[in-house]
Formats: sequence, structure tokens, C-alpha cells
Amino acid sequence: MRNLMTRPNNRTLVNAAFYVTCFAFSAALFVALAAAGHVYPFGDNSFLTEDLKYQYIDFFSWFRRVLLGEANLRYSFAQGLGMNTWGLYSYYLASPFNLLCVLFPQDKLTLFVFVISALKLGCVHISSAWYVQKRFGLSKPAAFLFSASFTFCSWTVSNLRNPLWIDCLIFLPICAYGCYELIRKQRMARLIIATALNVMFCWYTAYISILFLCIFVLVEFVDYNTAEGFSWRLMLDRALRFAGAMVLGLLLSAWTFLPTILAMAKGGPILALGPLFRTGPKSLVRGFIPCMWSNKHNTPQFYSGIIMMLLALSLLFNRKVPAKTRIATLVATVILIASSILSPLEYIWCGMRVPNGFYSRTPFLLSFFTLWAASYALQTLKNQPKCLRAYRPAVVMPLIALTVIELFANAHVIWNQLYSGYSEDANTTYVASATNVLAAIQEEDPAPFYRIDRTTTRAGSAALNEGLALGYNQLSSYSSANNPQAIALLNSLGYSSVGEFSTRYAEPILAVDALLGVKYAIAEHAPAGYITTKTAQNGTESTVYENPYSLSVGVAASDDIKNSELNGANPFEKQNDLYSKILGRNVGLYAKIEATTIQDSQNSKQWNVTVPAGSIGYLYINKNANAGSYWPVALTIDQRTIQNEAWRFDNNIRQIAGTLDSPSSHNIAMVPAEGYTDIPQGDEPVFYALNLDTFEQIIDELKASEFVPTVFEDGEIEGEYIAKDDGTLLLSVPYDEGWNATVNGVAAELAPAADKGLSCLNVQKGTNKIVMTYKTPGASAGLTISLATATALVAAGLYARHRKSRR
Repeated sequence: MRNLMTRPNNRTLVNAAFYVTCFAFSAALFVALAAAGHVYPFGDNSFLTEDLKYQYIDFFSWFRRVLLGEANLRYSFAQGLGMNTWGLYSYYLASPFNLLCVLFPQDKLTLFVFVISALKLGCVHISSAWYVQKRFGLSKPAAFLFSASFTFCSWTVSNLRNPLWIDCLIFLPICAYGCYELIRKQRMARLIIATALNVMFCWYTAYISILFLCIFVLVEFVDYNTAEGFSWRLMLDRALRFAGAMVLGLLLSAWTFLPTILAMAKGGPILALGPLFRTGPKSLVRGFIPCMWSNKHNTPQFYSGIIMMLLALSLLFNRKVPAKTRIATLVATVILIASSILSPLEYIWCGMRVPNGFYSRTPFLLSFFTLWAASYALQTLKNQPKCLRAYRPAVVMPLIALTVIELFANAHVIWNQLYSGYSEDANTTYVASATNVLAAIQEEDPAPFYRIDRTTTRAGSAALNEGLALGYNQLSSYSSANNPQAIALLNSLGYSSVGEFSTRYAEPILAVDALLGVKYAIAEHAPAGYITTKTAQNGTESTVYENPYSLSVGVAASDDIKNSELNGANPFEKQNDLYSKILGRNVGLYAKIEATTIQDSQNSKQWNVTVPAGSIGYLYINKNANAGSYWPVALTIDQRTIQNEAWRFDNNIRQIAGTLDSPSSHNIAMVPAEGYTDIPQGDEPVFYALNLDTFEQIIDELKASEFVPTVFEDGEIEGEYIAKDDGTLLLSVPYDEGWNATVNGVAAELAPAADKGLSCLNVQKGTNKIVMTYKTPGASAGLTISLATATALVAAGLYARHRKSRR
């Protein structure tokens, strides 16, 4: 009796020890990789690389502030004038691992990212090992080897720079087993719950997974039919069950999925499809070979362990496997490989959008399918007497050791390309210094509303989310989940390339800064019209400048601004049109300067311009649309050289000269940027002058009718506005359906303005008590759907159990 009772307990202990071993191994291998590559915390090479460096680390800092009650999960003014942050949360931050960020201080968030990466890899190893044992009944050594190969496949080790994507690898094996249960046992619960959790924790990779499961479930169905025989009724039953499971999973996750879709479906720039083929034959072959991945070429990350890949390949030639299963396996494999080759397939996998960077995004699916095929092949071989010798420790342990060495070598080569060139010490020093500068500004100026921005960033030209991280309102933004209309407006006014999904404050633009409430600019060069306040970070050339023309969040405007679209062939003309619509009359804020061409060739262009007295001279390069985002030029203004201009985030209005009492002459030169041989045909600068007297008169007029809020916090604006007459109040807040406004206690409709990048309210003569609060669109409806679905599923489960008990 005692033996019967202890046997299950012993098995449980053995299983638990096995999964602990899987977890510990993956964590240890991850740490060894960091130590070998001198990656933080085992060296000064920061673990922050690419989007982890440019985006995620600032988002983690913001999320930490949210969890500590210092920021709002629903809305933030810290990016691009303002944005619904639910899309940011669900796209970048929904992983439950991210809750651990509160355990780490602000200056140790890189360590936090390192720790959760180790935890995630350990969980991937456990999940995939559980799957191959549960689905195929493989031995623990075989399960360990295959799951380790999947966990440290090329796609995974190269995409730790996108940490939220890794969660999908934990749920994919569970979803796959859910498909197996659905086909063979007609059970849906596991697939429903795993799909719901997958969507909740990262809807983007969940979408990719669901598309894959549509293929994978067909392979499982074909394999099942080889034994049970085909019938249309059976196929219809399983198809309806699978579709039902997917729909129910989405309905369970509607509390987050619905507001996410509403937040991210506002449009925004969509890239055009490129060439048909995303990679060439040489790079395609390199993708399957260890230690051959290249970050500079489109090399698909197909490699997932030589032994596992060879066993998967053997399935296609194994006659003990039914022919229909082998054909289905081949078709699925071809589709998955082709998805990294053909642009139209990649477009479908990436949510009907052309992905911007991070080629390729789907090879983890092929790696998982390789895991499935290799496990299937081994399952058919394990009962053959000749193959039983392969299970002996003397054979298995060397194979595991060789696989580990091979996986480590491949990952080390990849990491050497990714984790270099960015110092963790420099990162920590910058953040500490920026925090001190911000604290000094906020201590001196405790006003509820103003914006701050800077021309230098923590890393290159793309670390543009500092406002979120440190808690100040800025224009810059680099995120796939922002307010696209606000970004489009900022870029059209001269802050970055038109059509880009993000924006960079590369240089102050006095007239727009003033209108949008940018009161402080931290800049390398003195911007005309600003005044020096205090020196910024020690050890840098940046200085804090104050904009004396900065306006508050709202100003009186003519009715022309309502539902308006800005006209103009360049940012200067659009600014003239914007101010004209605000004031209700034609405003010549900027006047065009005629330039004298000195040189005009394919690799060198020069001009001489004369800036009128009492004006600020500016230029802007009208970029050739065919040049794309990654064909810059080097721009020289007198003695100042900008190495990369007219590309991606750096297509900005640039200052030529400040105001002088007499006209001033300046030389402008444009040559190919470093690494390029010529200038994009059609890239031409336009030169304009801002008349400072006219500008000051306009600002004085607008300051006489400002709305100065008493409360300006994320998702909340409140204050009194005294209007001279009935009219329109223009707000430098992006139009968004989530805003609920009242004026003197009566509901008021917020109307769009300036291409929906701004908004406006109707006000009455006299005192107007304005209250604006933000509610995430779709949140209430999504929560209701999720609760109703969960209730229905629980009721259905209880009813089914009741019927079963009565039998």
C-alpha cells in the first residue's frame, strides 16, 4: 500500500526536478553568454541594444512609475503632445514578468531586464519540454535536448532586444498541445485559456501565433485522420471547435484586446511593400547554419540545433510516418520558410503591415515546428530495437553536450554583433544627470503646464521617450503605439520626416515651440529667441534655454481652426496656415528667402542665403519621396555640420542664423552622408525667415487670451477660462474620442483641429469652468465582454460536469 502511494509522489518529484533542471540550465547558459560577451552585469557592454535601448527601457521606467502611483496607465502627456497609453501598455508592457520592475530602483532597470530575460528563457525551456513529453511521450533527456534547442534557437537569442516577444514562446507549446487535445479528445479548455493569456500578454505575437495555429491544427488533423479515416462531418466538427476556441480566447481577453485595437487602429503611416524577395539564396542558407547569422544582412534566424533539425528533416523520409502526415509537414515547412522570403507573406504575418526593422519576425514558428517534427520522428524510432541504444546515457549525454556547445557558440556570435558599442556606465551616468537637470527645472518652475524637450538623447537619435521615463511632457516620441495624428502634425510642422511614425525634437522651432507650450529646450546650440537659464548636464555641451514666448495649453482661436486641415508645400507654409486659421486672418509669419546657387552636382550642392534684419533664418530639406528613410545627406550651415539630415527622424527645420540688426550672409552646403556616394535626386532645401516683430505681436495677442489650467496631469485637465466673447478655445492636446469634457458642469464636445493633431472647445463669454478627463475607449465594453464570456464558460463547464455526474 505504501509503495502504491509513494510511487506517484516519486514521479512528481522526478518531474519537478526535471523542470527545475531545465529552468536552471537555461538561466545558467544565459548568464554564461553574458559573462563570455562582457555584457552587463558581467561587463560594461550594456544589455540594452537596439529597441531595448531606444524604447523598452524607457517604457519599463514609465511602467514602474505607473505601478508606484506616479503616472497614469490610461493616458500620458509625456509623448507627442499626448497619447492613449493603453496601446503602449498592451504592445510593450503587458507581460506579467514586468511587474517585477518595482523591485528594482530606477538606476538598476537594466538589471531588471536582464533578470526577466533569464526567467523567460527558463519558462520557455519548461514549457517546450512539457509539450514534447506530453504530446510525444519522449524521454527526459530527449525532451531536454529538443526544448533547449528551441529555447536557444537563433530567433530567440537575437530577439531578447524585444523582450515582450519572448512571452509568446512560453504559450506556443501550450496552445499547440491544446490543438492536439481538440483534435483527438475534443477538449477546448486548454486552447481557449492559453490563447486568451497569449493575447493578454502580447497581442502582436499572439496574432502571429494564431495564424500559425491555423496551419498547425491542420497538420494535427491530417495526422489524426491517417488513423481514424477522413469524414467531412469530422472535419467540420473540428474546424468549428477550433474556430470557437479562437473566438472564445479573444472574447476572454476583450478587456485588454478591444481597447488596444481601438487605440492602435487610428491610421498612422503605412509603409509600402518592398521587393518581392526579402532575402537572397546565400542569406537563406546561412540562416540554417550555426554561427552564420548576420545583423547587417537579411539572414532569417532558422537555426535551432543541428540534431533537432536533422531529425525533423528525417521525418520527411521516414516511411513509418504516414505519407499524408509527411506531405502536410512539408507543405507547412515550405509556407513557414517562404514567410521569411516573400514580402506579401511577411505582410500578412505582421498584421497586414510592412514591418519596420527586425527581420525576420516569424522564424520562431519554424523552430517550433522543427521541434514538433523532430519529436514526431524520434517517437516513431524509439520503439525500434536498433534505436534503443541511442537512449543509453553514454550516447545521450555526449549529444546533449555537443548541442549545448553548438547553441552557446551560435548565441555568442549573435551577441557579439548585438551587445557592443553602448556602455552601461555611460547609460547610468546620463540618466542620473538628466534626472538632476529635470529636478532643477521643476523645482524652479512648479507651474502645472509646460513642455520640455532636448536635442540630444541617451543613445543616438532614437532614444526619444525620456519624458515617459523621467516624468515630463515632451514632443519627442519613438513608439509603435502613439497618437498618429499628433505625430503627423508635429512632423508636418518640421520636427521630423513626413510619414514617419515617430518624431524627434532635433532642434527648437521657435514659432511652433511657443504655440505648443515648449518652455524649456535642452540644446547643444543656442536657439534664436530663447534665453539661457542654467547649464545642463555636467560633462556635456547641452544647456537649458527658456522660451519667453511659450503659451499655455489653450488660447482663443477663430472658428476656422475647427475640423481644419493644414495646407502648404513645406513646414513653413503649414505654420503660416496654422497661425492664420488660429487668428482668423492671413498671417505672413514666415517669408521665403531666395538663395543663390553656388554649386549643383550629384555629390555636392552649395548655396548662399541672406537672412533679413530682425529675422531668424531657417531651412528645411524637402526630401525626395523615393529616397526613403535611410538615405541621408551631410548638411553644413556656415561652420556647423549635421552628419545625417533628411532621413527618418532627422528631417528637421534647421536654424541658419538668429536675429541681427542688419542682413547677414550665410553659406549652406549639402554633400553625401558618410557611407553614401551621392545625394538623393530631388532633395532640395527651402529657405525661410521668421519676422520676429510680427511673431512677437502675434504671441502678445494670443497671450491675452490664454487658458492657464490649475490641474494638468495625465488624463486630467482642469481650470477656469475667462472668455471675452463666445468662441473657440484651441488646446495643444491631440483630438481623441476618449476625452470627456464639461464646461460649467455641462457636457461639451471636443472637436478636432489642425489635422486632428490638436483639439478645441466651444466657450461662452465670461467665466468657463473647464474639466476634462480621459477614459480609455473600449475599456468598459471589453471588460463586460470578458466577464460575460468567463461567466458563460464557467456555467457551461458546471453544466457539463453535472450531466456527467448524473450518468
